[in-house]
Amino acid sequence: MWNMDCQHLDELYELFLLGALPEQGSLDLRNHLRRGCPRCLAGVREAAETVYLLALAPKPVRPHPRVKSELLRQISSKSAPPR
Repeated sequence: MWNMDCQHLDELYELFLLGALPEQGSLDLRNHLRRGCPRCLAGVREAAETVYLLALAPKPVRPHPRVKSELLRQISSKSAPPR
């Protein structure tokens, strides 16, 4: 069980919300939150916003091969050392 110095939990909030923690870790964090730890409650609220915003992110789109090759050509010509 965790103590009230919960800094080590900061990286677990998103995993908890996504259901990606092991069962025991999830149960332990849930019980800890029920006891009203203000630090962890605030952390989970902030993580919930992050998870929500990530869910709204657009799906990646592959560029047309011609667009990609032109972009790569421009990048390489600008990064090539002058002759």
